[in-house]
Amino acid sequence: MSYKPVEIPGKFGFGTMSMTWTPAPPAFEQSIDTLKFVTSHPEFGTKLINGGEFYGPDDANLKLLQEFFEKNTPEENASLIVSIKGGVDPKTLAPDGSKESIAKSIENIASYFPKSNRPKLLFEIARVDSRVPYPETIGYISEFVKNGTIDGISLSEVGKDSIQSALKVFPISCVELELSLFSQEVITTGILEELSKRDIPLIAYSPLCRGLLTDYTVENADTFLSNIPQGDIRHHLDKFQPETFAKNLPALKELYKYAHDVKQTTLESLALSWILKVSGSKNFRGIDQVTRILPIPSGSTKKRVESNLGSLIELTDADLDAIDKIFKEHPITGLRYNKALEGTLFQ
Repeated sequence: MSYKPVEIPGKFGFGTMSMTWTPAPPAFEQSIDTLKFVTSHPEFGTKLINGGEFYGPDDANLKLLQEFFEKNTPEENASLIVSIKGGVDPKTLAPDGSKESIAKSIENIASYFPKSNRPKLLFEIARVDSRVPYPETIGYISEFVKNGTIDGISLSEVGKDSIQSALKVFPISCVELELSLFSQEVITTGILEELSKRDIPLIAYSPLCRGLLTDYTVENADTFLSNIPQGDIRHHLDKFQPETFAKNLPALKELYKYAHDVKQTTLESLALSWILKVSGSKNFRGIDQVTRILPIPSGSTKKRVESNLGSLIELTDADLDAIDKIFKEHPITGLRYNKALEGTLFQ
């Protein structure tokens, strides 16, 4: 039997980590209301929802999504795709690409989405387990596509070699990697070029660099770091350390000025519009034609979603050049995560 990647429609996806894996997650009722809003909006309605088996204690993210899909009609669910990260040790959050781990994770995830009334279901192991050859892990996952438990495979935090090896085993529907104005490593490492050659969509997580690329950050620069809640992962990330934040603030302020003074929009709109401009563009930094890039911003309220997605603008090549000039004058410093986690990225 011949298998094909699951087609990912639209310009955006929607990330749900902040709905269940934060120090003080919002109530399910509010999050479900937001999910309903973002998936049904006539202008920027998204069809891809991104979640994680480990996004919160006791399968909190899966339970949230289960309740959301139960409130939808079968027709509404049939139009949606949910991509769930799993295959990690629940205690250490280290990836486990063994056959036993993959089976346990997929079967647990699938139990929350009865086949009679569910969206298309993609599974992605969160990062690469260096102890298990990656083609073997993809092979284990592919068996669950073949038996109908899931509909397709996504990849997460992979480099070019892993992408190439995975494709030799089974079709890949999309690849989830971090991309933002402040985190462009997926471009500079050649991974975007590899995905573009193979026409595999890139699912761009943290497109606002975990809240750095927002008006709020610039307008509250003196108190921004101190207002991050205790227990928030950002306390452990390079770009949120005081010295690094101070070094990157000039670029942040220049982007803010460009957004407001030149484009009459917000910084978050500029950041998301930049990704959409790069998506599908021709002759971009040596890439003949860039593959589709779907940013997956999150937002716990309808107001936040509308703020992020409701004021997008069309950027020009001249805008891209102006933004590149800002970074040449004010280079960004700091790792995507930190030294301890750097070795787990782009594997």
